[in-house]
Amino acid sequence: MTVSEFSKESGYAVFTKGEDREIETGYCGDFLSNIISRATDACAWLTVMNNVNVAAVATLIDCACIILCEGVEPDEALYARANSLGIWVLGANENVFEAAKTVARLCGV
Repeated sequence: MTVSEFSKESGYAVFTKGEDREIETGYCGDFLSNIISRATDACAWLTVMNNVNVAAVATLIDCACIILCEGVEPDEALYARANSLGIWVLGANENVFEAAKTVARLCGV
């Protein structure tokens, strides 16, 4: 499922848009060094972190999208950087566990 299809099906907020890529898996985490070393490309990265460092890590891991959970919204710096880099940033009101189940159910991962 592509990120745009996922955003429509899930009903998650769309903060920024990027290349419409397939979501191949998911990864949950907030510890950036773990994300860098363990997340795979084309993943949906689920986190509650909302600062500019998230955009840098998303670029390093080449994720399909970032899903900010628990009603978290991107701060101004993350919004601007993700927008300029063409990174999808979505927002879920669910906690990370429930959002991960949504990714798994809709994307079949």
